Amino acid sequence: MKHPRSGWLATSRFVRGSVTRVARKPDCYRHRRYVDSPKQGAKTVLKRSNDQPAKRVAYSELKRFICQVLVKAGVPKKIAQVEAEITADVDLAGVQSHGVQLVPKLVENIRAGVINPDPPLRVIVEQPASILYETQQAIGRYTSAIVMDAAVQRAEQFGVGLAAVRGVAHWGRGYSYARRAAKAGYIGIAYTNATVNFPAWGTRVPSLGNNPMAIGVPVGGDEPVVLDMAMTQAAIRKIVDAANTGDVVPVGWGVDEEGRATKDPRAILDSQRFLPMGGHKGSALAFMIELLTGALAGGLLCFEQGSQGRPDDFAGGSSKTFLAIRPFGPWLMSKTKDLKNHLKSATTAPEQGEVSWPGEHSRRFRLEYKKAGIPFRPPLVQLLEQLSSDFSVPLCWL
Repeated sequence: MKHPRSGWLATSRFVRGSVTRVARKPDCYRHRRYVDSPKQGAKTVLKRSNDQPAKRVAYSELKRFICQVLVKAGVPKKIAQVEAEITADVDLAGVQSHGVQLVPKLVENIRAGVINPDPPLRVIVEQPASILYETQQAIGRYTSAIVMDAAVQRAEQFGVGLAAVRGVAHWGRGYSYARRAAKAGYIGIAYTNATVNFPAWGTRVPSLGNNPMAIGVPVGGDEPVVLDMAMTQAAIRKIVDAANTGDVVPVGWGVDEEGRATKDPRAILDSQRFLPMGGHKGSALAFMIELLTGALAGGLLCFEQGSQGRPDDFAGGSSKTFLAIRPFGPWLMSKTKDLKNHLKSATTAPEQGEVSWPGEHSRRFRLEYKKAGIPFRPPLVQLLEQLSSDFSVPLCWL
């Protein structure tokens, strides 16, 4: 059945995600590699590279490149197209911690057999406005997109739709699915559980997952308002990136082995003591999201999925819940615009940084990067050119 508003394809048993055709560009030369990073011990340490100019690539080119790499890694083309579209879009929105740099690990897990690149979806429970799917080690972005589509299809009929799935790999960024629903005119809410990766408030060892959530609200022809956050003070991937680039992190993101506040991302990674957002409140939210995902779907709970240090243990173990709400009337969009304008007109507190509504920075990056291309610093340039070499897929830089 064709979705009347968004053009998505839907059936009662299986909802296919929208697929953007990726046009092939002419083959082009591969740029020279940057010099190898110095090594420290057994680990490669990428030095700060702010003094080296970024290289840019067009969004459509990045999407084509990712798609072809995934196809060569064994992902069916229709699935690779959706994975590539969502992955490249994350970089377009300026969040490179969750974009193309995750592709090498995805490919590694596919080849190791811990992620299924062509997963079947089995309906476990189906009710008028809700549905529960089960899959086995399913590739994450494609599966998350089509399950969110299932929630939207039910919201079209009933006003509210809920879809959950168990047995799914990393979804990239929850923002992608909340925005997906909002772009179709619905309020979109997405939750996922995660492996145990931070100490709950009052504990010294990792005991809960940071369980990200995202909420998207439509704003007519403009970019939706989208909140995307994990229940730790910062996304763990951002701390990993800071360690790899030699950066420091703000005080409050985590503590070292002795429980002392630190700006050193490596000390935080060594201790695995990432601090919860808002102290006990973030810890409590993580607990409740665990119930709304793993417990609701009958999937693996955080402590059953493996460990943060062994991603192959839990690559296909998470559960995700998606909610779509059809607005009662057009006033939602006008009220949302009114609230944005009210926020922007408030007296500012410069010491706290720029006042912005959720998703505003991503909107700004989109506008810039669509025109000028997506910039990548040398470490990610190295990664992309290594993928290009490994899979014999050319990448055209601007």
